Amino acid sequence: MKTLINRRKAIAGFVALAAASLTMTTVAGAETLASIKEKGVMTVGNSGSYPPFEFMVDGKLTGFDPDLAAELGKRMGVKIEWQIIDFKGIIAALNAKRVDVLITAMTKTPDRAKRILFSEPYYNAGIGAAVLKGSGVEKPEDLKGKVVGLQIGSSGERFAKTELKDYVTEMKLYDDFVLAVNDLKNRRIDAVINPLPSLRHNTKNDPGIVTTTTWSERSVGINARQGDEALMAEINKHLAAMKAEGFLEMLDKKWFSAP
Repeated sequence: MKTLINRRKAIAGFVALAAASLTMTTVAGAETLASIKEKGVMTVGNSGSYPPFEFMVDGKLTGFDPDLAAELGKRMGVKIEWQIIDFKGIIAALNAKRVDVLITAMTKTPDRAKRILFSEPYYNAGIGAAVLKGSGVEKPEDLKGKVVGLQIGSSGERFAKTELKDYVTEMKLYDDFVLAVNDLKNRRIDAVINPLPSLRHNTKNDPGIVTTTTWSERSVGINARQGDEALMAEINKHLAAMKAEGFLEMLDKKWFSAP
């Protein structure tokens, strides 16, 4: 009988602890949004090197994501402050509270969704490959024996190492996406696997490079810490309005349409 009572007490204690933890997480999430509003500033993490989503021009962050962030800040009534962070460490920086959110063309994967929150998609970015024209690479199976360039920490790297592990056996890793593309242009590697919009944009002026069809569907979203649901609800509200008003379509035309 005592054992049963003790067991019930333990279960009750566990339930109470879980409820308290959930309450604390909810409060913390509400506090993040309140803090941003009170300060009038939202600190945003970005890799600074993923054209045309983000790139540096004369020391200034430029591209699709900076334009999106500026509009979001205006609608939230806050100033945007940027922190440029190496992409491979950018999720850790968010969870360490170095920044409030990430606006850095982060593609959603099951693993990432366990670690951080994703907004409603603001861009569709299916994964494929940029390859040398005439290489014969059209589908993943054609990558056997090819040297494949991958950005460290990217969805392209994760896709290649998990879903394409039977085909991608030779790879070269890069801290910077642009360096991988440059090596492809200089014929040092045979392919770069990454979301296709950026691959198309960064290889459009090289007639010796083509892109494949979409190998895996992906969506891009803004990120916040787990527990920051109040902040994410605010972000999603404004993203929905931007989509309805045609602002996201305008950004797409501005940054991805051929000149």
